[in-house]
Amino acid sequence: MTLDEAGTAITPASGAAPTPAAGTTALPTSLRRVDEARARFGAFTEDYLAAMWRGDALADAFVADMGRIGHGRAMRMLRTACREGVDAVADAPDSLRDLFARLDDTPDWFDLPAIEAATRFTSRYSRASGIALGAASLVSGYANSAASRPLEMTGRYIENAGARTVEVGAWLKAVNDPGGLDRFGHGFELTVRVRIIHALVRASLAGREDWDEAAWGVPICQAYLAYTLVEFTLIPLRAMERIGAPYRPEERAAGYARWRYIGHLLGIEETLLPRDAAEQQRLEELYLLTRPEVDDYCRSLVASINREFLVPELEGVLPGFLHSRAPQVVHALERIFLGEEIADDLHIPRTRLVGAVRVAGPALSGVNRLLDRVPRLVALRAARGKEFEAYQEERLRREWGVGHDLVDDSPSGGRPHPARGDMPATPTAQ
Repeated sequence: MTLDEAGTAITPASGAAPTPAAGTTALPTSLRRVDEARARFGAFTEDYLAAMWRGDALADAFVADMGRIGHGRAMRMLRTACREGVDAVADAPDSLRDLFARLDDTPDWFDLPAIEAATRFTSRYSRASGIALGAASLVSGYANSAASRPLEMTGRYIENAGARTVEVGAWLKAVNDPGGLDRFGHGFELTVRVRIIHALVRASLAGREDWDEAAWGVPICQAYLAYTLVEFTLIPLRAMERIGAPYRPEERAAGYARWRYIGHLLGIEETLLPRDAAEQQRLEELYLLTRPEVDDYCRSLVASINREFLVPELEGVLPGFLHSRAPQVVHALERIFLGEEIADDLHIPRTRLVGAVRVAGPALSGVNRLLDRVPRLVALRAARGKEFEAYQEERLRREWGVGHDLVDDSPSGGRPHPARGDMPATPTAQ
């Protein structure tokens, strides 16, 4: 069984097999080096391991109600609740009201005006941030065969790496736009929809015979969901520093604060929700220590994003005579960002350009720190970065034929996806 946040047993999501309760000794069999993790991280390791068996009780309950309400109507209810408040939803089920009771309870520690004031000039590094996001953040997540398995089983990356990258970019832009995380902001809505997409995928996979729960735990479990905050904060901030685009201390602190709140909206439990850089680093180290072995699908994911997205994007930045070296530059960046062990596991080719990139990064950092001392230049560079972001989004949408924001709003056709409601129906939980 699974437990709700009060520790009460609840019925598994539709089709899901019973899972071990928090605190039991059962572990997903795909995990490695658990004894070492326990020795290094103590009680936090036990919280992390228990979270392998938990999804998101509030979101999962709403998804379970979709069998009765209907997918399309339920998603319309969700959008209305995001845009107008849950009281504006006619016949709102208790599960939706319970979800928004939590979402509407803004934590005392969240200070959006302060976050936005501290990050108003971060767009000065827009060109570098896209490369860091792809080559560091996304690829890092693909080094875990259990965490990336939902992508394999829903076909969301190998089928169309560019489209999914645009979807991720649309969400990131919305949560970083001024006012995006206001209660009725667009970033708030997209984040809540991402949460429900996770629950829809979880319910779909939990009912499939080919989901090996004993090996992998619950699909999109709390432990791996928490790690996504590392992918979008600690990892890109570190990567940006290494390629010569360092953010100021106040900008980094605001980044952690922003993603702490996004994690709250995504339903990450407080015991796993990192508050700052130190807690994200602890979570990253535990995740990397215990991660399941890389498999061929992980390698296919990396090859796909490199071939379809990162190499073409880098060709657009490099001078024409260097386009042929774009694959080697991508491989060098990934080796620097991921480290040799993970890069070797993912079969990322070795390249002599690693040394050149390592030397260039500190030199560029020095130049950019000098430029950051001139307020007028900072504002000008940020404005140009905003222009690049708008151009980049329009170009990528045009080239990849993407007119939607998230997969739940994508056109039907091609491989079915549970977020669109075009998967075979699963029974409502009893």
